[in-house]
Amino acid sequence: MQFLSGCVSQSKIDNISLPDNSSKIPHSYQFNQKERGDISFFISFSGGGTRASAFSYGVLEALRDSMIVSANGTKSLLSEVDFISSVSGGSFTAAYYGLYGNQIFEDYEDVFLKQNVQSVLISEILNPLNWLKFIGSGFNRSELAINYYDKYIFDGKTFTDFKSDMPFIQINATDLSAGQPFIFRQEYFNLLCSDLSTFPVSRAVAASSAVPIAFAPITLKNYHGCHEAEIFGDMIKIQHQDNNRTEQIKSGLLRYIEKDYIDYVHLVDGGVADNLGVRVLYDTANIISSVPKLSEKLYSNPPKYLVLLLVNAAVSPKKRMDKNPREPAILDQLNAVSTTQINRYNIESIQLLKDSLQIWASELSIIAGFEVKPFFIQIDFNGIRDKQRNRLLNMISTSLALPDEQVDELRQVARELLNESPEFQRLLTEFNSQSGTPQMTIE
Repeated sequence: MQFLSGCVSQSKIDNISLPDNSSKIPHSYQFNQKERGDISFFISFSGGGTRASAFSYGVLEALRDSMIVSANGTKSLLSEVDFISSVSGGSFTAAYYGLYGNQIFEDYEDVFLKQNVQSVLISEILNPLNWLKFIGSGFNRSELAINYYDKYIFDGKTFTDFKSDMPFIQINATDLSAGQPFIFRQEYFNLLCSDLSTFPVSRAVAASSAVPIAFAPITLKNYHGCHEAEIFGDMIKIQHQDNNRTEQIKSGLLRYIEKDYIDYVHLVDGGVADNLGVRVLYDTANIISSVPKLSEKLYSNPPKYLVLLLVNAAVSPKKRMDKNPREPAILDQLNAVSTTQINRYNIESIQLLKDSLQIWASELSIIAGFEVKPFFIQIDFNGIRDKQRNRLLNMISTSLALPDEQVDELRQVARELLNESPEFQRLLTEFNSQSGTPQMTIE
């Protein structure tokens, strides 16, 4: 099968170009959708296959059941979420919620969480009727997955179908050549002279979860012909700073303007560049703060509370090599090295974002004339104190198929961890203590 899939001459291209000589930036799917209240509420969903999907779904359930009681009535804390950044397995849950809203609580288990998607895809790969399609047609392992996601999960929907009254859903993949995040936002598609509005959500989620080797990269065409001064204006205006990372981000984005050198962008699992989906939040904030027009728009109505909820479904299973004196297998060595690198990068990303959240809150406080209070809420399996339960959770595989009881356990654990989080409780207490502000209760 690797031989057959290796014979593919080119990938299927499914992104369309902007009109020739377009002088207008399309406004399809940019972060200006939802009217913000007293809270700016950001969530990130990590990667981890169905494990991450179920864990993030449990968080949505917990937020739904956390009620804000005010003079205008009662509403769910979930309704206050402005932005969800997702990677890999977390992208299934984020995208489904962004498309279908509270319907997710009625059918998501049946549609995805408790379906053996992995078995279906393997069966399709092993089906001899599909083998000829793998040769020279652009049909590959990822196309099989996209066809399934499109038909059975996302119902053929595109980015124009995301609900305007829902949180902005930021699906993240990795540019394989550059090793940098690629975000499914119109601003990124502008750089490719392409229109995101008609792009299938199933293909974006497939890119976000396209684990290298297991799935083929998802390929985008870098088109010519759009009006550079308008389309690339904000990126070119990014001011020089004594910040090497900001300059690196700028250089990485501007490479897409090199139309004579970069004809295609090959996307793989977003976890390759950022398995938590949080580094892109930091990078985006740095870019916005460097462009005066964008910065003024963001800071024009500062919130009272700046909340970031990090949902991390990463596992730390016991390794076989630790119990065996023999040389570890090559695959075990590669997995150990990649896991170590990802974990260290995650630790750095979390600390960077925690520090930056404090800085952003201080800057907003100066602009607002009142204290903007930051809340950094993180939940992961390390919060489970019971050793046996913790061990079992860390043994859950990264796949697209889990037993029903594991799905239910992950949902329950997510709800428990969020409701037991000291920082989450501090947020609730803060609301309760504010005179004249809504009170929160957990049902």
